[in-house]
Amino acid sequence: MKTKFPIFSLLFCLLVASCITPITDFVQVSSKSFLTIEANLTDQPGPHKVHLYMSSDKISGGYFLPILKAKVYLTDEKGVVENLTDPKSTGYYQTSDGYAGRVGGTYTLTIETLDGKKYVSTAETMRPVPEIENVITRFDLQDNYAKGDPRRGGFNIYVDFQDFSTTGDNYQWYWKHYERAFICETCPNGYYDFTKNTCTFPKVPTDIILNYKCDGDCWNISFSTDLNVFSDSYLNGQRITGRRVARIPYDDITPYYLQFEQRSITKNAYNYYQSLAAQTQNNGTLFDVPAETRFSYNIKSATNTSEKILGIFDVHSTRKKIFYIDRSVGVPAGEAPVTVKIVGDVFACPPASSNCKEYVQCNDGLYRTPFKPVGWKN
Repeated sequence: MKTKFPIFSLLFCLLVASCITPITDFVQVSSKSFLTIEANLTDQPGPHKVHLYMSSDKISGGYFLPILKAKVYLTDEKGVVENLTDPKSTGYYQTSDGYAGRVGGTYTLTIETLDGKKYVSTAETMRPVPEIENVITRFDLQDNYAKGDPRRGGFNIYVDFQDFSTTGDNYQWYWKHYERAFICETCPNGYYDFTKNTCTFPKVPTDIILNYKCDGDCWNISFSTDLNVFSDSYLNGQRITGRRVARIPYDDITPYYLQFEQRSITKNAYNYYQSLAAQTQNNGTLFDVPAETRFSYNIKSATNTSEKILGIFDVHSTRKKIFYIDRSVGVPAGEAPVTVKIVGDVFACPPASSNCKEYVQCNDGLYRTPFKPVGWKN
């Protein structure tokens, strides 16, 4: 089951109440702000993060209020406790660097806020995930879209794997793409202020768009745009072949770097993602999805049983593959990549200028990093 929304935005960043409620000045009259929990634990080395914030009650321009100074900890089936910290006071709590979940281990997430509220997850057991046996890529042409439409051409990714004989296995596929970044800041209608490290806007608006180059090695990061989950309910113990798990764009002929993951997720996580996928497929967009669809399947309030909570505690093991896709192979004659062009001008210091700066620092974050990805080939 698939839906066309970035998974992080889809699950946690645009969580507002249903758009069928009355709206006044972009505020949903009957809407509420809900505690939102984005929590993940895998069998890979940490840190693993738990993001806590209050969802917005607005359709546009909503502000997500982080939950600070909470006590957040994980407890396994042996009673071992891992305390999470929020080092930057942003609502992102994290484990120690070396902490990792164990296949077969059972974990409970507990959150205690400053105002005395307590939230506890159900105990989630990390299940094993089968090895990825084969990965096949194939160019796919959707000729119902006109030439020049980026949806027309793309490369589908298919996998083969052996499902375990145990019942109740649920899977999710996820990928991450890195590519060289040459522009590290774009300032619409203004200039970059190197003292404040941000774009500054003149009192009189202009139509100038300036792009500033990166100060060194830098990579842009993009993620899965499909919510792709699968249950072995009717295929238990069988070999799964040719399962389509991703589609990557045909926007260049250069090799496409991919970090690909096959995950074994819990039943609660599967039901949560499946409900999101079904609702967005049936209704069209995230804003058409009823708010109750996004309420958590496995996190409850211990102090107020009627309180509604958004998000999920996702415990999963993973198998990874890093590879390059050759986008010059298998493309029909007459088909060309739909390239993404830089809008605006690239800023350059005037000749002989002494104090001018034109390079912006590449900061490590969700969508960009100065650190070379594993397996990168220059």
